Amino acid sequence: MEKQDQLLMKKQNKNLVLDIIKHQSPISRMEIAKLTSMSPTSITRIVHELQDLGFVRETELVTTGVGRKATLLDVCENVLYTVGVEVDKLLIKIGVVNYIGEIVAWQSVLRDETEKYNETLEKINRELMELIDRHHISSEKIIGVGVGLPGYIDYKNGFVKVSDQLKWNNVTLAEDLKRITGFKVIIDNELKMKILAENFKGMAKDSQNAVLVGIGSGIGSAIILNGEIYRGDSNNAGEIGHTVIDPSGNVCNCGKIGCLATYISEGAIIADSRKVKDIQSIDEVFESYRNGESWAINIMDRASTYIALAISNILCLYNPEVIILGGDTFEKLPEIIPPIEQKCNLYIWEPLKEKLKIVYSQLGNQGVVLGAAIQIQNTLLDLE
Repeated sequence: MEKQDQLLMKKQNKNLVLDIIKHQSPISRMEIAKLTSMSPTSITRIVHELQDLGFVRETELVTTGVGRKATLLDVCENVLYTVGVEVDKLLIKIGVVNYIGEIVAWQSVLRDETEKYNETLEKINRELMELIDRHHISSEKIIGVGVGLPGYIDYKNGFVKVSDQLKWNNVTLAEDLKRITGFKVIIDNELKMKILAENFKGMAKDSQNAVLVGIGSGIGSAIILNGEIYRGDSNNAGEIGHTVIDPSGNVCNCGKIGCLATYISEGAIIADSRKVKDIQSIDEVFESYRNGESWAINIMDRASTYIALAISNILCLYNPEVIILGGDTFEKLPEIIPPIEQKCNLYIWEPLKEKLKIVYSQLGNQGVVLGAAIQIQNTLLDLE
């Protein structure tokens, strides 16, 4: 037991030193010793082990006193890679990410909404293999693939229980994709993947309590509480799209009446628009809004009201430091942001306004992919 405890402590110390170098480089051995309260001898030993593993390299010399120079340490960004994949209704995005979280290779490919499950998996495999071959990335350095997708996901068992947008039910996605690609695979809801990216390098960087709201083909949210993703009992925490806001309202595809999604998702907006005009896509609705067509203004005004109410309710429930708004609706129609902010000012409870930060995701179309790749690194990287 004592030997196991010693091995565990050595592993924890190695991870701690690597984490410090990764996030504070370039840094000297002496600075690491001060930060960790470990002896310089222990730091030298750990750094040597990390160098042998290929994670750490020495960089420049800097003067630390009269006639004295210290060697600085940095991480080797290409020591390993992880792959992030986002599967959406009409698009698949794939990114290869290095150890420090940079996307070094990117590919997006259209997905037909009538596409069968196996066809989508084969497409992911084909595009991934072509991507790593084109960028001369060694598959041996890839430690795994993370997949973010909409729906009710059993992330622990790699199981998609329901994805309305993809029309997938009860599929063993992680196991099936691992069999096809040869890589270890983890899966999760897309917004839970994306909030990891926001927490890593986005608008929630270093926040302990944050909420991401995504609005586009569907609507949902992801929550970080005390520095960790809050999942609830069955990984469904944040599914605000199925909160009932009007019990005598529209019928939702989940079978309930008056769900939030039936008022602000792209499909709901298009369905309402077709009662007035022959609309084929959400882009046409947004263009009509910009052109000042009254029907489009009315529909989007109602949508902005419900978005503001959803934000207000989330704030009362979780009281986060920051709430991040993202998704295709904001990216395609930034003109809707001022009306939403005005209504938020109207609806949000006064005690919450003082310290509240409402911000907009700057990760663009790469957020889910980056977050999925980061999750793979967090989950599968094991320094023995």
